[in-house]
Amino acid sequence: MGVHRFQIFADYFQFILMDEASEDDAGLLWTSENSAEWLIDIGQSTLGLGTLRNVDVAVDIHIGAHAPFYSPNAFDHLVEGSIYFPTGNLLIMGGTEALSTARRITVYPGSYRLLYALRGVETIKLEHEPADDVYSLFIWPAEQGSTILHKHWKSSQVHASQ
Repeated sequence: MGVHRFQIFADYFQFILMDEASEDDAGLLWTSENSAEWLIDIGQSTLGLGTLRNVDVAVDIHIGAHAPFYSPNAFDHLVEGSIYFPTGNLLIMGGTEALSTARRITVYPGSYRLLYALRGVETIKLEHEPADDVYSLFIWPAEQGSTILHKHWKSSQVHASQ
């Protein structure tokens, strides 16, 4: 339980969170309908998490016992989904980073809900200039469910599901 904070190089505008036993092919991420637009692709035990910049970005991983309490107004983009972690040994890394250099956290094995939340979009002026964008992932044990777009950073798409 708790919060883990990282700076991750979001090469190709993405970072990955995966169970160390995942058999998902990360090269096949971003092929699901809406995945690039929603900034997320969910495999069996791998998450592709999109970013708006191709530089080092702030990433917060929040692990809780229950769904998070949050204000939708605090974020620019919100997507909820489900994931299964067979071992609970998680790797967090940039899109082209080697497994050997990935950051690691541990959760209990099992089924989880997740909320991917982005804030600070308005601080991004140019991709390579400093900005205050933060990419947060909240995970908590729960049964599997649909992937739901609650809020889109462009404000043109909200409350959709797949």
